[in-house]
Amino acid sequence: MQSKFKSVTMNFQTMNNQRKLILISAAIGIISIFLPWFSAGAFGFSVHINGFHGWGILAFLAFVASIIIALMGTQTEALDKSMWFAAIICGAVALLSVVITMLSSSGGFGFVSPGFGFGIWLALAAAIGVLIFAWIFKNPAHDFKSGFESLKKTVSTPSSSLSNTPPPTSADKIAELERLSKLKENGSITDAEFQQLKSKLI
Repeated sequence: MQSKFKSVTMNFQTMNNQRKLILISAAIGIISIFLPWFSAGAFGFSVHINGFHGWGILAFLAFVASIIIALMGTQTEALDKSMWFAAIICGAVALLSVVITMLSSSGGFGFVSPGFGFGIWLALAAAIGVLIFAWIFKNPAHDFKSGFESLKKTVSTPSSSLSNTPPPTSADKIAELERLSKLKENGSITDAEFQQLKSKLI
């Protein structure tokens, strides 16, 4: 148990600064979601509402994605082009979610006086942190255009490799023709259906 903890500590110590700071910022962001984002008081009573509502859930998902991105790949190196751009997107989504939540909060209702809680300010700082640390420690060759192209290529490559099945070999075609001939002889398919399937195969 102690050796496992030591290896995790060593990994964190040797982790690239960009990854480390994104990881810390995103972890703070996740914690902030469960802290009070709003507090409302009336007649001496106060109610606290955490950030796990509405846009806060999107911010939570963006922070989780930021942690996953920080932990992917070689830990001693900065994020590659596509992962760097993905981290920027996550930070921007988290920041936008918090800002929209702050702007959409309404004013007071009669005796009720709502206000921002500590959690929403922490979430705001965490989202800005993800963006700043991803940007400051980036590879100088990285920019938004090349990052977008790289991320698009990374996303499209697995899907295209799944959809592009290899064409059938001549042995496969012969085996299929034999199977169709037997079906025709058995009366399972008509001559017209056999010819149609045969033309598709050839």
